Amino acid sequence: MNAVVAPYPRWAAGLKPLLLLIGIAAAVAAGVSVVLWSRGPSYSLLYGNLGTEDQAQITQALDTAGIPYRLTPDSSGIEVPSERVSEARLKLAGQDLPEGDGGFSLMTKDGGFGVSQFMENARYQHALEIELAHTIASLRPIDGARVHIAEPPQSAFVRDRVPASASVFVQLKAGRVLSQEQVQAIVNLVASSVPDLAANQVTVVDQQGQLLSAPQDAASAAREAHFQLVQRLEDDYTQRIEELLAPLVGPGHVQAQVVAEIDSAVTEEAREQYQPNSQIVRSEQVSEQSSRGNGVSGGVPGALSNQPPPAGVAQPPPAPPATAAAAGATGTNASAAGGAAGTAAGGAAGAQKPGASTASSTAQLPESTSSQTTRNYEIDRTLDYSRQPAGRIKRVTVAVLIDDIHAVDKNGKTTERPLTPAELTHVTQLVKDAVGFDASRGDSVNVVNSSFEQSAQPTDTDLEQVPIWERPLFMELVKLGTGLIVLLVLALAVLRPLVRTLIGPARAALSASAGSAGLGGSAAAGDAALAAPASRAVVANAAQSPPAYEQQVSSARALVNQDPKRVAQVVRTWVASDE
Repeated sequence: MNAVVAPYPRWAAGLKPLLLLIGIAAAVAAGVSVVLWSRGPSYSLLYGNLGTEDQAQITQALDTAGIPYRLTPDSSGIEVPSERVSEARLKLAGQDLPEGDGGFSLMTKDGGFGVSQFMENARYQHALEIELAHTIASLRPIDGARVHIAEPPQSAFVRDRVPASASVFVQLKAGRVLSQEQVQAIVNLVASSVPDLAANQVTVVDQQGQLLSAPQDAASAAREAHFQLVQRLEDDYTQRIEELLAPLVGPGHVQAQVVAEIDSAVTEEAREQYQPNSQIVRSEQVSEQSSRGNGVSGGVPGALSNQPPPAGVAQPPPAPPATAAAAGATGTNASAAGGAAGTAAGGAAGAQKPGASTASSTAQLPESTSSQTTRNYEIDRTLDYSRQPAGRIKRVTVAVLIDDIHAVDKNGKTTERPLTPAELTHVTQLVKDAVGFDASRGDSVNVVNSSFEQSAQPTDTDLEQVPIWERPLFMELVKLGTGLIVLLVLALAVLRPLVRTLIGPARAALSASAGSAGLGGSAAAGDAALAAPASRAVVANAAQSPPAYEQQVSSARALVNQDPKRVAQVVRTWVASDE
């Protein structure tokens, strides 16, 4: 049994044009809004993390300058059009705004009469904190920073002095992290800017609440220093190899990895060597001594050497002195007497010669001679002291992967060929020379030639690039693209059906009038019945009266036989009207 479709009521038919007009107006309004939004200015952050007083003063200054602005979603910052950010900052800087962002410029303001020393010190400390925060925020991975300094008053007694301390809060950019070297740089920066502030009294915390400047013991610090030394050495060797081979195979066609083993032990050695075969006379001293005894027997100690001396002969007393005249008269006799006396005395004092026939007995005195020689020799001696600091290279292992050689033939076509054994040997020798290859310590160098995949080409990561979604042009393109998409959706989903609904009845009326003029009465009646908007309702109602339904089907068949083109046009009109 066929379904029955009732015709539209009169009030619904009257509201249909009104609803269509309302839909068209809404679609046009939405399109205009999207266009205005896409062509509107792009706002950028002017200042963030502002206090209430700074926000009020800045908004008043922007209103006076005629610069549009808006607050950020968290109401802690102010945004202005991107093309007027520099202009707004210059105008605010001329008015010393924002005050909380002035740094040492706060010291130039007149504090008024009667300001205490405590307030002056507080202003100086606050200005120093702001300046340090600005300096730290200038680092690439950091989006913002705040510094708090705790500097207690100094006491006149050394034992009562309390060291100063500081804490640094850093807000990192999305996807960025601080290395240990950067954290240590921030700590040293703050410690060097505040008097009597030690580096171990500075604490660094990020926005996630993570303690970045965790204190380390001596062992941990030594391990960290050793790891950084190894990493720097490996990176340096890798860069040397890639820069050396890049002109040969082209940039991006060589990959190198270096593993270095570093001895972290400190070695001290002291040596002292002698060469006894090498003797040189340094100094020589010779001494001789000769002595004559006084009647004391000498010799080997014993009974013979301890005998008493022999008996002596009594000497006559000396003659009395004579006068000068007597001496002159009797000079010969005196001389003779003196000679005799001298001879007698000499005989008594000297030793009696063997075979001498004298009336008296004489003893011979012994004579001794000693000689002493002292020689000092210089022996060849070598003193050697060596100290080997930590960081001695124990072993280096190098692995190099080289792409095929790319060449351009005479037709302009790029060809690839692998390296020949001679070229591979030459490259291996270059790598050995670049890293200071030493076979005695077990160094290893391995060079392999293989074709690189296109997706494996390295990218230049040395220059840090701003992400594309952070660029102003990207936001402009997003806005334009969104506007175009919304306009297309409105045109295809709203305006097109509305236009078809409005134009469909007019086309049907034109088709009906044209059919009645060309076919006559019966054909006109059949065409009008087919083209009328309520024809479906009539056909549905005909299901209750079979004779009428058969009559209309016969008329339709006759119309199709008489003018097939006209019937096809009517069917297309039905499809276009979507009824």
